[in-house]
Amino acid sequence: MGVSQYDALRAKPAHANLWQDSGLKRSIAYTSNWLHTLVLAGLLALFLVFVLIFLQPFDTYQAAMPFKNLKLFGYSACIILPIMLLHGLEEFWFKKNHSRWFLYQELIILSIGFVLISTASFFYNSLVVNNMELQYNYMVGWAVDFGLPFVPIFIPLWAYLRYRFSTVTIAPKTEKPAATISIEVGKQQVLQFQEQKFLLAQAQANYVDVYWWDDNEVKKEMIRFTISGLIECIPSALQIHRSFLVNPAHIHSISGNTRKGTVRVAHIDEDIPISPKHFSAVKNLLQSRP
Repeated sequence: MGVSQYDALRAKPAHANLWQDSGLKRSIAYTSNWLHTLVLAGLLALFLVFVLIFLQPFDTYQAAMPFKNLKLFGYSACIILPIMLLHGLEEFWFKKNHSRWFLYQELIILSIGFVLISTASFFYNSLVVNNMELQYNYMVGWAVDFGLPFVPIFIPLWAYLRYRFSTVTIAPKTEKPAATISIEVGKQQVLQFQEQKFLLAQAQANYVDVYWWDDNEVKKEMIRFTISGLIECIPSALQIHRSFLVNPAHIHSISGNTRKGTVRVAHIDEDIPISPKHFSAVKNLLQSRP
């Protein structure tokens, strides 16, 4: 294995900043299936209805209204409809990111989703439950008094369900002109290689070992960079583990199971660990190859 290394490399690239180091740019699994999204929205809606009807928070038991339980059940639509509407935005964002999903996107979607659900609940509470005119100046106060108390329970449950229904999607390989990857690793140093020849990258503390195939041998560079930074530089790369980024086209075998699996990458002798969510996706990829 041919190895060269930047011995005096110290300057960190501008785009490998605190945003990336915080872990928010970590690649995670994504709930792409519309049916799964509908199911998890239904489960969240049933949870909310159970709380409202059987536990009756906010002194709901004192409210005297016709068809009380039916109206409380109607709050389920305030969860299902915003989540399904938001999924359309997710799909667009997911495809714009080359079928990849990051932790910061997940947090943004959860935040926007809760705002939409809270807003829909405000309208439903005013127009249907209480049959009164809308008072927009009360919207923020209503969200604070009745929406925020649900955050500690609702958001973690929603995040958990999204994780349980999430899968890893590996974009199919497309024939396209050879692209040259250029990574600035210093003021006057640039690491370059053909994208299709990239093999893998392994995080090593504040550095990353980058491997690619060139001149019939494996080349390696250790650069001061982050895995999340490399994901932006190499669109076809797949983060199969928190410390490993690989080229799916060069994965030639997989072993183990979802709890403890490994893959082999062409021209690399070591086994590469793979996360449970990626195990099934890579296995399906290998089985679908001609």
